[in-house]
Amino acid sequence: MRETSAVTSVSDTAARLRRLVDAEPPLVEDHGLAGRLDRICRAAVRVLPADGAGVTIMDGDARPAGPIAASSPRFRRLEEIQFTLGEGPCVEASAARSPVLEESLATSGGRRWPGYAAAAQEQGVAAVFAFPIQVGAARLGALDLYRNEEGSLSPAAVADALGLASICLNTLLSAQEVATDGDATTVLGDPLRHSAVVFQAQGVVMMQLGVPLAEAMLRLRAHAYSQGRALGEVARDVVAGTLVLARDDL
Repeated sequence: MRETSAVTSVSDTAARLRRLVDAEPPLVEDHGLAGRLDRICRAAVRVLPADGAGVTIMDGDARPAGPIAASSPRFRRLEEIQFTLGEGPCVEASAARSPVLEESLATSGGRRWPGYAAAAQEQGVAAVFAFPIQVGAARLGALDLYRNEEGSLSPAAVADALGLASICLNTLLSAQEVATDGDATTVLGDPLRHSAVVFQAQGVVMMQLGVPLAEAMLRLRAHAYSQGRALGEVARDVVAGTLVLARDDL
């Protein structure tokens, strides 16, 4: 009886969350997969004790490919920070395959992700929570929640966040199923192209400076961070030849 009740409860929660997402009014700019995920992010802010939400997609090697959705431009920038620095709740949640619940960026968060915690706090964020979007061995990304004040999430809020991450998963899988050629790039669009240009720039820097591949990425991230630019923007300039990193840029 208890097992049946538990299954019913999970099913009821999923149905409730789906109704809330479906009830989220679309914006003019909402279109395609990103638009559907944007609606999930906005619903997350309405349902949960969060000030913002975002979704970052992983590439085939489980590395951040870039942000695909957010509840507002402010939180899309926060998603971009994780990609630029290569650290943060999304990266950790995907790698660990489990939720990351950081209720204080000012204390434990600073030890966990020194660069990200400082950058997020500059944007007014005090607590972050990440929930992996995954199925089997495949890690597709993570749903991130942001709060302007420190504090933990209740068990009920965590359950709802996991439910919303599951809706993100189903949305991604459904989009992949209807893709005409089955190519992930067709479905995910900008995030995977975003990732590709960064790794192309990494190779360019490696050849130009004669440094190992890992150091080339470190130099790209350091330059982007020091200039207050997105990693993708810096990468595009490097590939286009309009930006050449100097040896003393690190």
